[in-house]
Amino acid sequence: MNWQIRTVMAGVLAAIGLYVTFNPVSITTLVAGIIPWLLVGAGAIYLLGVLLRKRVRPLTMILPGLVGVFLVYAGLSLKFGDPRAVGPVGLPFLFALLLIGGGLAKLLSVPGYRKSRYFLLLLGSGVISVVLGLITLFNWADVSAGFLGVVLGLELIADAAFLTGLALRERDKEDAKEALGL
Repeated sequence: MNWQIRTVMAGVLAAIGLYVTFNPVSITTLVAGIIPWLLVGAGAIYLLGVLLRKRVRPLTMILPGLVGVFLVYAGLSLKFGDPRAVGPVGLPFLFALLLIGGGLAKLLSVPGYRKSRYFLLLLGSGVISVVLGLITLFNWADVSAGFLGVVLGLELIADAAFLTGLALRERDKEDAKEALGL
């Protein structure tokens, strides 16, 4: 992907993150109405993908099938059950796991960029995501909609910083320099 496109995408993410950070309750309420249908749609896509496979291999169909069933269940549970929980599991807990997982994914990709000038930016973004996830996880019973909105906004800003770091690496052609040993 072109570094200019990544930079624009990072700017859009940062702008959305700032907007969400300063309007946390209204955004959380809006998102709560949309998320159940997105989960049902994503689950349906997984299940259709399993059903329409050309090669029927049970081992490679089990996990996507389970993910599809879970996504549909989560969406229907949010829409027609308690809007603050997916079955017995609360949304703040799931959000915390998502933040920690995203942060760990960033941190696992960072060692490949150790020689980069933007290493600290990439590392900081991953650390911020994990810390936000841990804060949400350990206060999950007391988390309010406003707090979740602020955390979501900060996570979007951290994602924008990570994307900016990758765009700047590409702009500076650091991959090519590292391949040449420079």
